[in-house]
Amino acid sequence: MYAVPVTAQQKTITISGKVTSFEESLPLEGVSIVVKGSDNSTGTQADGTFSMVVLSGEKLLLSLAGYEKKEVVLTNAKNYDIVLKRSDNVSAGERPGNGTVFGTKQNEMLK
Repeated sequence: MYAVPVTAQQKTITISGKVTSFEESLPLEGVSIVVKGSDNSTGTQADGTFSMVVLSGEKLLLSLAGYEKKEVVLTNAKNYDIVLKRSDNVSAGERPGNGTVFGTKQNEMLK
């Protein structure tokens, strides 16, 4: 965590929520959630849920490969249901979770 001066209009709150896909309404795992302009961050769990301590009025930046980035302005609410849309810049075969494996191939030993 980090220390931030709190103004009269901002208060520290613990928020939680769930991130789902727009197209299938399925939970999204591994979504990066960062408070804009800070190093305060978290990620979503396998069920799409997250929890973090923030200041009201801050902005969350959400991103996941294959999906459009999203910015959410925080209010005094404590629960957020956030929906991400698939990016038009990525073909269906390249989307994570579509059976595509990202990473490097293991070298086979030649005899």
